[in-house]
Amino acid sequence: MNLKNKKYLLPILCVIILALCYIDIRILIRNIAENRYSNELTQIYELNEEQVFKISKIIKYSSAEAIDNSEEQNLQDVSIHQYSDIAIFLDNSGEELTEKNTIKELYLDDFNIDVGYKYGTPMLYYKNPLEISKFRMIEENKIQDKLEYEIISTNEENNSSNYDKPVFFADCSNPITLSFIDKDIITNYQVTKENGLVAFDGRIFDMIDLNLKELSPKISFSVHIKNYLDEEYICNASVNLPLETDDGSVKSGYIIQISDGIGYYRFFREK
Repeated sequence: MNLKNKKYLLPILCVIILALCYIDIRILIRNIAENRYSNELTQIYELNEEQVFKISKIIKYSSAEAIDNSEEQNLQDVSIHQYSDIAIFLDNSGEELTEKNTIKELYLDDFNIDVGYKYGTPMLYYKNPLEISKFRMIEENKIQDKLEYEIISTNEENNSSNYDKPVFFADCSNPITLSFIDKDIITNYQVTKENGLVAFDGRIFDMIDLNLKELSPKISFSVHIKNYLDEEYICNASVNLPLETDDGSVKSGYIIQISDGIGYYRFFREK
């Protein structure tokens, strides 16, 4: 080997060594990441091998409300609000209450409303469970970012509880209740001899030129639970609220839909 070739030998060897080190480091990083991912999956499986909490059933009641805003109360300035009440029933797996299947904390967050149309102003409210199917639009019950429940665990607390505020039984014996309201889906509606008497429920949509298939809002949210072992669970849920199905239409006055949540909605233990 001549001196000219020897001059380039060391830089070439350095480049080769650096390249090999780079490859080894990347392989090492990938192996660490794969092992970490595998360990995380194993941990998630072990934490969720037993299903402690489930959504067992969802009941949806949809209708409408017409409000006469005219001073003369002559139905010449009617606002129409569409609403859907939602009752979500939880199953806490077992006839006996334990620290594991008894709720200590409950809250909902990550709310999202997808309406897909441009009518009205869609909003979400906490709903008093004793007033399901009745139109209620109470400003202080409007949901902003998070809905926290007061947990009831004794008969005394139950007797003194105000159901106008979010409350939930520690044994999961009452549902989570929400109300979707599309405020002012129609405004300035006038009742005339041609369109007849106004209906103050979902039948009013029979008098208005609206495609009910367009009015199928969808709401999504996360349900968070902490039990008395301080284990935390989360379920990401979404609820479709169609106003017309093969089984009925809100044009009949109201529509009730019941869906089985077991197997579809799953609570995952976070820690």
